Amino acid sequence: MKNKILLLALILTFSSCGIFISVTDTGSTVNQVKVETSKDGITKFLGKYEITVFNLPEVGEMNLSMNVFNNGDELKTEFLEGSEDTGFEILKTEIEEDILYIDIYVESYGVNVNFEIYVDGNTVTGYLADMFELEGTITY
Repeated sequence: MKNKILLLALILTFSSCGIFISVTDTGSTVNQVKVETSKDGITKFLGKYEITVFNLPEVGEMNLSMNVFNNGDELKTEFLEGSEDTGFEILKTEIEEDILYIDIYVESYGVNVNFEIYVDGNTVTGYLADMFELEGTITY
């Protein structure tokens, strides 16, 4: 019985001392930064694109030449000579989270899809309609 009382007293002593322990911050802080596309972030996407889209149904590989430019406050994309007959109608061009999105309407299928383009220097990679890989180059 004395052992049980002694054990209970020790448990209460150690648990009550835990109340007075304070935890101090060791200086680890998390900085939250809001990322916005600056003018410099936009200029890396401006230029002439030479792109090859792979494994398209009924076509295989498709080569495209297009120009992305700044038209006032908005981005515009146009297909260059030789690429106009793709069956694509460009609806909108925008940049989100350092990715260039070009929304298009595919006339032969009657669907809206987009180009998702990543630019790293002069190298271009990405996807058309989230399933057809593309790669190419950009010249400024």
